[in-house]
Amino acid sequence: MDDHPPVDPAVIAAGLRIIRKRRWFLWSLIIIYIPAVWTSLTLTHSDRATAYFFGFWLLLLIIAVFFVTTCRCPRCGNLFHMHGVTPLYLRSCLHCQLHICEDKRR
Repeated sequence: MDDHPPVDPAVIAAGLRIIRKRRWFLWSLIIIYIPAVWTSLTLTHSDRATAYFFGFWLLLLIIAVFFVTTCRCPRCGNLFHMHGVTPLYLRSCLHCQLHICEDKRR
């Protein structure tokens, strides 16, 4: 039995789209790290230039993690990936269990 107040499906779909975009950006940054560092070392032959690249990548990663962890669930309004102080990047809201692809299932 669903004990959450009804929310317009368009609002839920819009909120989930934002969460998915932010998650894709985060996972893309993580996946691209090794090839990007290897390319930086290959092209520049400089540890210093690669360290600058790493600093830039780390800054982007911190920003991406912040934006993903501060996404609010469009159904319950709580932080989608946070329960307490630990972020858990699961595919369902940690409070109301709204699945990240719920809007695509209809």
